[in-house]
Amino acid sequence: MARAGHSRFDGRAVPEPPRRVAVLGAGGFVGSHLVPHLALDRSLEVVAVDRDLGKLAAGLPGVTRLPVDITTPGLLDEITGRAQVVVSLTALCNPALYNTQPLAVIDASYTDLVPLVKLCAARRRWLIHFSTCEVYGRSALDGAGRRMRAMVEDQTALCLGPVARERWTYAAAKQLLERVIWAHGQHAGLPFTIVRPFNVIGPRMDFIPGVDGEGIPRVLACFMDALMRAEPLRLVGGGRQRRSFLDVGEFVTAVGRILDHPATCQGEILNLGNPRNDVTIRALARALAKAFAALQPEAPPARFQTVDAETFYGPGYDDSVVRVPSIAKAARLLGWRPRRSLPEMLPDIVTDYVTRYAAEIAASVGQEPGGGPSTHPRRLRWTKARSASAARARRLAAGGGA
Repeated sequence: MARAGHSRFDGRAVPEPPRRVAVLGAGGFVGSHLVPHLALDRSLEVVAVDRDLGKLAAGLPGVTRLPVDITTPGLLDEITGRAQVVVSLTALCNPALYNTQPLAVIDASYTDLVPLVKLCAARRRWLIHFSTCEVYGRSALDGAGRRMRAMVEDQTALCLGPVARERWTYAAAKQLLERVIWAHGQHAGLPFTIVRPFNVIGPRMDFIPGVDGEGIPRVLACFMDALMRAEPLRLVGGGRQRRSFLDVGEFVTAVGRILDHPATCQGEILNLGNPRNDVTIRALARALAKAFAALQPEAPPARFQTVDAETFYGPGYDDSVVRVPSIAKAARLLGWRPRRSLPEMLPDIVTDYVTRYAAEIAASVGQEPGGGPSTHPRRLRWTKARSASAARARRLAAGGGA
């Protein structure tokens, strides 16, 4: 990212005033990586906004923490009155919620953000809005309904499933907000950039059920939960769906470049993903199990179990089969191409989950359902080994030896 520059005035070099960037949703997975990246740029002042900032590192230079919900009366008015750039990450981004809490998903992804769009337009604030690759729908089709090899920002049609398939509430809400942003850009002077992320992964992702959250997290957390509990990794529909996974570090680098190139990025929609990491969910499960076994050699071999979508997610679920981005526009406008492969990404993710959760899960797994200690020899050995491996992972994460 750009560093603090100087402008010429009356023959003297004077520092340029820092830009103030407000990051809404700064306490989530992506926000906890983006804000530290932005903090490296001394030309920026960052305001990190979220009701829970627990994932965000404390003491970052140039970062003001604002632990408040964006629906708080007057908050958006205050933020858009002071910040020159607003980065909007807020949403309920979890497929398990789309068909079980659809109204909350629609509000978080659309209703609560329309006032932000209007305020940014009225005050000419640059809105960098994080949408989703899910707006493309079931598959990549052009305007005539013909199949495309990849999803292209300005060419691929946005074709969602039937209304009764409530899994599409998230994508529909995100798509409608994109259209509201676009209309304000075309007709009300809003400077905007829309980002469509494709399956960004990395440390500090979702919760583990029963430890720091309830319900069904996204796929990586589901698989890590199963691996740490020595339970089968459940593959919805056999894991035939394909996704293109992108490293979160490379993702936030691209967002930093967007901020560095307002003239070329305003008024644009950008895919950010890695088409070279296009794999099936079954392949992801096997790769994650391999990375886990390397870190936890005492663990039992991973097991896999096929489940149907309705059993796993409930009625109204639906899905896209293939999701591969074209990143030609991002490469052209940002000079950005992601390079990290899936096998390179997964060890850091496994280490993060083991460091944060393995000891607590081991303590719970070491108890039989009735509350007494487990008497299964293999389970006992794995429980003890898991606690030791978690301690080892914490030492490695802190920079200590094994």
